[in-house]
Amino acid sequence: MPSFSIHTLGCRANQADSEQLAQILLGAGFQEVAFGQPADCQIVNTCTVTREADRKSAQMVRRAARLGEQVVVTGCGAAQKGGTWQRVPSTALRLPPDQRDQILEKIGARHCPSGERLERGWLRRDRARALLRIQEGCDQFCTFCIVPYVRGRARSQTREWVLQNVLELGASEVVLSGIHLSAWGRERGEDLADLVEYLLQETRDIRFRLSSVEPDLFPERMFELMGDPRLCPHLHLVLQHASDRILERMHRGYDLAHYDGLVQKLRQVPGASLTTDLMVGFPGETDQDFETMMGYVRRTPFARIHVFPYSQRPGTAAARFPAQVDEAILQARRDRLLRLAQRKQVAFQRENLGTVREALIESESERQGWMKATSDNFLPLLLRGGPAMRGLRLRCRLKRRWGEQIVAVPEEGF
Repeated sequence: MPSFSIHTLGCRANQADSEQLAQILLGAGFQEVAFGQPADCQIVNTCTVTREADRKSAQMVRRAARLGEQVVVTGCGAAQKGGTWQRVPSTALRLPPDQRDQILEKIGARHCPSGERLERGWLRRDRARALLRIQEGCDQFCTFCIVPYVRGRARSQTREWVLQNVLELGASEVVLSGIHLSAWGRERGEDLADLVEYLLQETRDIRFRLSSVEPDLFPERMFELMGDPRLCPHLHLVLQHASDRILERMHRGYDLAHYDGLVQKLRQVPGASLTTDLMVGFPGETDQDFETMMGYVRRTPFARIHVFPYSQRPGTAAARFPAQVDEAILQARRDRLLRLAQRKQVAFQRENLGTVREALIESESERQGWMKATSDNFLPLLLRGGPAMRGLRLRCRLKRRWGEQIVAVPEEGF
């Protein structure tokens, strides 16, 4: 039986793309092995959002070339003319994101016994949580971002397509993902809340979670829908910066007042959690701009923050901006923000101790006799138990912190 492996870098959209590729290959008679093991086809799903992502992607492709007979480079890096693609073996095959369904043709389909092609069911049924990419591309053209150039313009799947795939997944939780998820349905006069309401009406036992969303097009009616316990009370609402001057230079399409208005509405949802992305060192960022961001983080109950330094990307407008921030200053600011982010994360975990949350049991822990789980409000949990619990959703009481996780105990009656 022919074999393949996949290594995924970057965002949840990339993770969903990898699942689609895996499903196509599994349906064609391939066997999946862990990345790092020899395989007939080695796939690296690259990210190019930062220079560091480019470097890691190229490193993984070179590693894959030592392990497999055939190497496929996909993801955003594969759609670039330069960058990652120029620093990988010339024998590697390039598979841009919009050509995922051509994987069998690209590798010659010589290992495909029946030529079977899977049009739906992108994600495997052995997952308690499944990622489903329902939107592609972006029209925002933020000045620091290369993604619209490698992913194309915004487009989205229909609500009927989404429902059919949700039902076929067989997962306890489905995470709706996209490049600019908040823009879902815009080309048809719909919005993301229309889709979520439709899914909640047409399904019974599936929990839904939103992946990363942008503030500019986010429908406020979503907060009302969070009254349904099957829509997770968690938003990864991307901020990027808290200085209106920097947000304008980034071409983000909103100001801090708009963002904070959404935050205040989310805070009215019982037990809701807020996570975000923040960038430091954008060209022209002054000490005052940075302190404005630090002040907003201090007074806002973020549960988790992804902090990353600005990375100059050729082909973007910001790469040509004056006043590029000195590397030493950039790193110092990043370190300060990271320390604050860690304190906010610990504070949110402590606030949740003693509460009862619905937990999705996902996988075995490295600690024998324990299972990993995720609460509806996106806290990482540990519960005593075994593999038979996988995929269950249980009401659990959060008892104590254990490193980065919280020990939880199912409520009586389980």
